[in-house]
Amino acid sequence: MIAPELYDRARERIAERGFTSVLQTKIAVLLSAAKTGNLAFHAAMQWAPALGLAQQFVISQASRELEAITLLARTTHWSAPLAVGTAWQVAAPLTAAWSRVMQPPGPLFNPAATYAGLSLGHAQFARIRLAPIVPEDADPLQPFAMALARIEQENGRMLQTQIRLLKVLAGDVPVAEREARIEADQVLVDGVMTGFLDWLAAPEAASLPPTVPSPWSPPWPASLPTPSP
Repeated sequence: MIAPELYDRARERIAERGFTSVLQTKIAVLLSAAKTGNLAFHAAMQWAPALGLAQQFVISQASRELEAITLLARTTHWSAPLAVGTAWQVAAPLTAAWSRVMQPPGPLFNPAATYAGLSLGHAQFARIRLAPIVPEDADPLQPFAMALARIEQENGRMLQTQIRLLKVLAGDVPVAEREARIEADQVLVDGVMTGFLDWLAAPEAASLPPTVPSPWSPPWPASLPTPSP
């Protein structure tokens, strides 16, 4: 669970300084890392056989993620490379988790990886919330603020689609395993968001917060189970 006061501290920080280039970079890198992983997953899954009507939902999810990434790239006032590098460290648990989903044989041939990708995407839509950090008196016509508002709105729609895909594409994955995966992914994303919000509220010269898990010691299994031959 993400402590509400973390959102308050981050919002107060933004209210004091505005959306500086460093703050924009921090937010954009986290969102881009999350959405790039989900985009790669859905872009691969669109070629899965016998998807039926679900194929259109998969393609729609991939298209919306691509649109969000492009919007961020256009509207973000990017800061120095050092800030970008540190932001990627904060997002490293997410990129590592997506790497495990996409590792061979990949979601097209591994039902466990398919459900893991859907679950991780669901956790991101449900737990990565940035509307609460935008101050009430922020300029609604500021390009970056407008981009965040649009992405937040789209995430709400995509969450409903993702829930449907979780039901339709569950395959033969046991119910207990599905529930455990969903819970573990939400804990993972909550941990990333907790560290991110803490870092976002810190002075711009602050280093990586200790609450962010090390990308070299991920709190999830080293690999996903592979299907039997």
